[in-house]
Amino acid sequence: MRRTAILLAFPLLTAAVCAQETVAPTPDTVGPARGDNVSDYNVVNTFETGVRFFSVGGSLPEYRSNVNYGNGVRLLSSDLTINSKDGHGKYFDEIVLTTQGLGNDPYESATLRIQKNKLYRYDMVWRLNDYVNPGLVTGGADGLHAMDTRYTLQDHDLTLFPQSKIKFFLGYTHSSQGGPAISTVQLFDTNGNPYPVFANVRRSWNGYRVGNEIEFFGIKLNWMRGWEDFKEDTPFASAGTGPVSSFTRQEPYHGTSPYWRVALFADKKLVSFNGRFTYTAGQRGFLLDETALGTSAGTGINRQIVTSGTARRPVATGNATVSFFPTSKLSIVNHTSIYNVRTEGDSTFSQFDNATQSFTYLSFQYLGIRTVANETDVNYQFLPQLGVYAGYDYSSRRIRSIVSADIPFYDQTNKVNSGVLGFRIRPVKPLTIILNGEIGRDSRPFAPKSDGNYHDLGARAEYRHKSLLLSAYAKSDYNTNAVSFSAFASRSRTYSANASWTPREWLSFDVGYTKLHLYTVGGIAYFVDLNLVPGEQSLYFSNLHTGTAGVRFSMGRRADLYVAYSRVQDTGDGRSTPDGPGIGSSLPAFQAAQTFPVLFQSPLARFSFKLSERVRWNVGYQYYGYREDFDRTLGYRANTGYTSILWSF
Repeated sequence: MRRTAILLAFPLLTAAVCAQETVAPTPDTVGPARGDNVSDYNVVNTFETGVRFFSVGGSLPEYRSNVNYGNGVRLLSSDLTINSKDGHGKYFDEIVLTTQGLGNDPYESATLRIQKNKLYRYDMVWRLNDYVNPGLVTGGADGLHAMDTRYTLQDHDLTLFPQSKIKFFLGYTHSSQGGPAISTVQLFDTNGNPYPVFANVRRSWNGYRVGNEIEFFGIKLNWMRGWEDFKEDTPFASAGTGPVSSFTRQEPYHGTSPYWRVALFADKKLVSFNGRFTYTAGQRGFLLDETALGTSAGTGINRQIVTSGTARRPVATGNATVSFFPTSKLSIVNHTSIYNVRTEGDSTFSQFDNATQSFTYLSFQYLGIRTVANETDVNYQFLPQLGVYAGYDYSSRRIRSIVSADIPFYDQTNKVNSGVLGFRIRPVKPLTIILNGEIGRDSRPFAPKSDGNYHDLGARAEYRHKSLLLSAYAKSDYNTNAVSFSAFASRSRTYSANASWTPREWLSFDVGYTKLHLYTVGGIAYFVDLNLVPGEQSLYFSNLHTGTAGVRFSMGRRADLYVAYSRVQDTGDGRSTPDGPGIGSSLPAFQAAQTFPVLFQSPLARFSFKLSERVRWNVGYQYYGYREDFDRTLGYRANTGYTSILWSF
């Protein structure tokens, strides 16, 4: 079972863009550090109220997908803590309330905790995200995929007798997603064109849970009983475009997943144990009713499609970890896990063509995956300056599928063996060096992108001296795979360096840089006009550079200035246009998909002035610049900023 994984460049780029530091809210604090005493309680609070502003040039949908900050008044952040001074309040001993972005920020959240010692604890989390996905143009101007939805989540947990050896748990979770979307459908056969369809997304999820924890003789037994209900009721419709007169689709998808979870913990001087078992009896029911009217090659088409089914999806998992500590220098950890999932039931696809009076019928009955894995790790500290760790992993996975009784079933078992070896070296007290490597072999990979014959090497160094911290990291990862349909190989190398330094109380620096080089190649075969085209290659190249730098100044005791810059750039394989000379396939469609050169940068500046002990005035500016070299229409330049008052009462 592999500990490391190949990460594709585009998800990394997306994560890097979304993780950029924002200019607001202000991280500074106001008010007495120890708060104020009110009756029998101590109160600490800060509130930041302000106004955001922005302007965008270029692609507004892409800006909304990546950033999405708008104009208006906001409660940028708040933090309220109320604690009983003696720990024996009448109704509660602690209240902690934090919020961020309330008042129409695209990412709003609130958390609340209320507790009374030895009696109860209540935790609540609420989030709201405006999710905008401009999608990709997959079929010309009519092939635009897009979503503009709002996602909300609320989570509630109540614990009775939280400090006792017998606890009780109650919980409820609700999430929903709704809003307009556009997609495409291909009609009326594999040679047809994609046509736009509109949708009103309606998804909801509810979870209920009850549980208990008992502690006896140093052993903790925890159990939870839960129910999860999911509903998807998104309708699709089109008024008709070109040869399509009308198109409607209803595909309700409902399910429930009652589950059990049991955990056992024991911690002794020489040995510790923790184990968990879960069982989910998932059930799903769905129906797809689709009607399309139109013409194809001058022939009238009236086709009806109905897909329906009921399925059971039981999932059972179990894992146990045993740790031994025979001496202060040696530790041995063994982890065993079992995973078994089945999808079983009757699922049918039926299509009736009114023009030809023909009928097509397909069915599905069973899919099962069972995985058993064992992992053993040994750590030994030879000297204060030298430690060694080693491990061995083994896993066996069986995949079995049955389409129908008259079609032979599919059955495959693959086994993975891997080993890891590492060293911790501390030649001098401020410096720590970690070296590690892993090698693995899969007897029969399931998919071309699965781990096959792989190995990776890694190194990390860290130096600490007073307020100076330096760190560096390097890793290489190689995977070669082959299956009956194709072949796949990947190679990635990652380098990073970070530094932080506070030479003076009023001055601090932070800087970091990471480079990821990724190269993948896979053989593919596809159809053109019903003819098989074998022997092609799918290649992807990425050279992703991420850099951040920031400096903070404290000007006297009243003013603070922070300036930062972040840049994420994928230089791809050196091309700036999709039709430039590339490597691999000569087909233009493949050339344009073999790399993704893109640039995202964001400088920011924030100034905070202390008007009094309880009041600060803040102002900030942040620029966002985004550019895709292969499609400049999706780039944008955004100027955002804010001004706010941070106050405490």
